[in-house]
Amino acid sequence: MPEKKICTTVFPLNNGKASTKSHIEVRDSIVHALRSGYRLIDTAQSYKSEEAVGEAVRLSGIPRSEITVITKFWSHWHHDPAQAMQISLDALGLDYIDIFLMHWPCAFSPDGKEFLSPSANPTYVETWKLMESCVGPRCKAIGVSNFTQKTLDILLPAASIIPVVNQVELHALNPGSRLVPYCHQKGIQIISWSTMGGGPDFASNGQAIITNPLFQRIAADNNCSTGVLALSWAVQRGISVIPKSSSLTRIEDNIKLVTLTEAEMKEIDQAQTTIGKLRLSDSIRSLAGERDGQPTIMNWTKQDFGWEDAEGNWLT
Repeated sequence: MPEKKICTTVFPLNNGKASTKSHIEVRDSIVHALRSGYRLIDTAQSYKSEEAVGEAVRLSGIPRSEITVITKFWSHWHHDPAQAMQISLDALGLDYIDIFLMHWPCAFSPDGKEFLSPSANPTYVETWKLMESCVGPRCKAIGVSNFTQKTLDILLPAASIIPVVNQVELHALNPGSRLVPYCHQKGIQIISWSTMGGGPDFASNGQAIITNPLFQRIAADNNCSTGVLALSWAVQRGISVIPKSSSLTRIEDNIKLVTLTEAEMKEIDQAQTTIGKLRLSDSIRSLAGERDGQPTIMNWTKQDFGWEDAEGNWLT
């Protein structure tokens, strides 16, 4: 389990291609993050940046034992996570992965050309059972990403190993007020992605937090940026955060968390009501589709994920 509450995630390389320039930028930003005090690096096969991560870990001068490396396998490997793990190890050039995650509960066909239905084989439970055999000297722990109470309620009774983390979209407009205590009760650490409210990867307003007067006012009262405010709010709730930035200055700034008052925490907690709800996952362009007239992400509806009930009430 991550010991540090503040971590860094590796941004996907431009167009998913590891150009020489982007590789160097990613590598150097990770080296800078590690030398600035970060000790958890989050990446994924789909980011096309594992090679840069491994190189940065080796160049940083920080002992490998002090660094937690998380990576995630993509959905066309649900049938063979052991092979996916070997691919990640080869790309990273490291002797072991600290935490290996199932990126989504959704499976693709092995050729990556077809989104499978939620009931198709392999189910995420079957994939998890295969992941359990990966735990050992080359894979210290396993976890999940983008899981909800619904999917975990199905997974956990069949699991011999409890996921060490669940990495999910979580920010003030999608705070996981039910999901966070659920996971903590089960002994699963929440790691939040898009804690600052998103960015250009999403079709919806990804700047709703950074530019909102509410967050700007509370940030000014604490002499910090709105980004640091968003991170501090999450960490104060017992959540690990993985801010994503290629700016060396912002990397240094993001680790300087502040302590918020109870009143400030409550005001941010209520932002989903006073400002409105925002689920960035709804607008991931590359994964969007439709099934039986309903919008989907990777052929799963909001009800399949457990994000909403049939009446549209948010469940997480």
